[in-house]
Amino acid sequence: MAADRSDPISTSPLALQAFNVTKHLDRLIGTIEAQMWMQRSNPHLGNITPIDAIKTRRSDELQVAVRIVAMEKGLFEEPFLPPGSN
Repeated sequence: MAADRSDPISTSPLALQAFNVTKHLDRLIGTIEAQMWMQRSNPHLGNITPIDAIKTRRSDELQVAVRIVAMEKGLFEEPFLPPGSN
């Protein structure tokens, strides 16, 4: 009987969230900048890193911080309104 060799960290829901955020940021700011953004403290997250926000399950705040990146890149006009809001 083969032992389960899955990696509990890389298969966790938190790892999936980190992957999805990074993938989204890749399209906004590029791969290298996205990786650096995930590891830098962020004033919109109370000066913690996005990785720490994921670990502490602060996904709503993280989504706002990602939207701010998009706004800074001129992808959304201020104020940002989610799709479907009129």
